[in-house]
Amino acid sequence: MTLFVDGYNVIFAAARKLPGFDMNQTEAAREALLSLLAKFRALRADRVVVFFDGGPDAAHLPRHLTARGMEVIFSEAQSDADSDIKAAVARESNPRAITVVTSDAAICRLVERYGATVTDSAAFLDEIEAALKESAIPRDEPIEKYQGSAGDDAAYWLRVFGEPDPKDGDDKDTSS
Repeated sequence: MTLFVDGYNVIFAAARKLPGFDMNQTEAAREALLSLLAKFRALRADRVVVFFDGGPDAAHLPRHLTARGMEVIFSEAQSDADSDIKAAVARESNPRAITVVTSDAAICRLVERYGATVTDSAAFLDEIEAALKESAIPRDEPIEKYQGSAGDDAAYWLRVFGEPDPKDGDDKDTSS
């Protein structure tokens, strides 16, 4: 599944129903959304592209970046995320494989003409909540906790459970 997410539109919907989404703290709200989307991506999506309006709040950020395995696109100052979403769907070779997450009627009308599926922002948040309830990933925990151990952690637990650390060679204590 490929998701194109209207970032601030989803944040606005989330501000009504979830903690951590304060429209007055733009950067924190973006971070909360990216964290939530990363958890959902780990469960159900192959590709996630999040579109945000650029402008003064995002002036210090690059226009395109990768965060937690997702593409994040900030519109240019003279444009907006809505235009970027419409253009991205129009450029896709198979728009029918895309789900656009937004509650913006103008975006919905245009992307549906291309054959893309549209999911309302509030309904999408409900879908994320349901997916997280079914999984072992609580909504308020960092996704990194579920993405596997760091190398040193793995070596430690292997030693605890009796497996030799590959870095130590084959030095098993057989004196017991």
